[in-house]
Amino acid sequence: MVTHEHEGYLWKWTNYFGGWQQRWFVLKDGSLTYYKDANTTETGCRGSFKLEACNIIVHPVDVLRFDLTTSSQRIYLKTNTKPCRQKWIIQLGTTKANISEEMPDVATVALASFNEHKSELKTVRLLLSEQIDTICNLSNQDEIDGEKLKESQAMINELCEEFLKTLDSCTSNIVGGVEGDKDGVSLHVKRPSSQSFTDHSPPTPVSLGSYFPPPSVSQDGDNSDLLAVQTPEVSSSSPDSSSTPAPPREDEYHCAGSKRSTKLPCTYFSNVADRFEDLYLRGDAIPTVAFLDACVAVPKLLLTIGGKALITLSIDISNNITKIQTKQKLHPSKSDTLQALIHYEIGTQTTHAKHSATVALLWLYRELGFVKEFMLSIAEAAGVSQMGTRFGECYDRTLRPHHSMMSRSIYTMAGKAIPYREDMLRALGHDGYDNTDTAVLTDLKTYAKAIDTTIKYIESFYANNKLLS
Repeated sequence: MVTHEHEGYLWKWTNYFGGWQQRWFVLKDGSLTYYKDANTTETGCRGSFKLEACNIIVHPVDVLRFDLTTSSQRIYLKTNTKPCRQKWIIQLGTTKANISEEMPDVATVALASFNEHKSELKTVRLLLSEQIDTICNLSNQDEIDGEKLKESQAMINELCEEFLKTLDSCTSNIVGGVEGDKDGVSLHVKRPSSQSFTDHSPPTPVSLGSYFPPPSVSQDGDNSDLLAVQTPEVSSSSPDSSSTPAPPREDEYHCAGSKRSTKLPCTYFSNVADRFEDLYLRGDAIPTVAFLDACVAVPKLLLTIGGKALITLSIDISNNITKIQTKQKLHPSKSDTLQALIHYEIGTQTTHAKHSATVALLWLYRELGFVKEFMLSIAEAAGVSQMGTRFGECYDRTLRPHHSMMSRSIYTMAGKAIPYREDMLRALGHDGYDNTDTAVLTDLKTYAKAIDTTIKYIESFYANNKLLS
């Protein structure tokens, strides 16, 4: 009897007519294959996917759903229970990570394996966060459901074991790692959101626009080696303070946003791991991975404040992120920065090819422009409850000129379904008190202005290379 790495029934989204259909899935030899049911495995499959070409996406809202994305399609899957989804995600992630270890070149093995294990760690972190939220919600109930609590505890124990195993694999890659670069590929540690990172002297840039975070202030107070750039000081007042710092020079690194005052209470944004405010930018260098990590948080934000009204925009943003991620993984040595990746496509004359990073980034730039406008509109609409008109105005200024008639109709309907402003603020952490109101509004403006700083660099780069049309 043939043994499989994993198999079982999953719900697969087919189309709007068929909806969710149950299919038998088999994970074997690095491929995920599905059949109509368990009795038809000998008569031919309905489809098959190589995991090495897939990204595993944990759904930000639906605790039973996860997606698989390739360069050309997205597969929507659901399970019947959370433990079942967790087991499938762990099995898929482990199999995907192990595929890279079977590659022939030693240097490529170490680099690819490290990246896959790192991706798996992020997935496990998301699942852990879900279980922690579940336990927190249970603890706030008058009568605690013992069965659900035991289930969450068991799932957390399983996730911790998987986390430790994956972390051990990552450590093995680093210790045994690559002494130098393979075809110019280097491992760059992205600056964490806490804004504290180890001071390492950067290697020689390997490609146009290569990105290296500036060194941090040394612990002993000696800052003589600090780059000639300082993160602007921000007071505890609103970002609209009249004392605006001088704009940085094009050749200087600077933070895209301002530090959050520790005096403000926590809001939704406090729990966002990768924020635009934490990006280090330079005129010719926006770090690709860090930028995409910050973008990944945007769809969840939109669904949090807008629900179904903003689901189309959320999906569009996710799809464009996936396209850029795919190109970045295909050409890692040429995509340290967004500018380097686009220059590569300019050089290979593929800027207008299907699923090109150039077109995807152009649309992502436009979509982020709308997000920035709408976030500021929410923050500044004091006394306004109905946000449909504000939504339409933001859409008219940003996305409408580039959309087809069909897309315009969809966004017109979305504007009519936008929640009330007070509901959106409540979803972001406002509990009715003045201090949380100040914190949410401040965080909204800070987030929007950091997006604005980032997309202005993209706009300038596209304009200089005549790519805006």
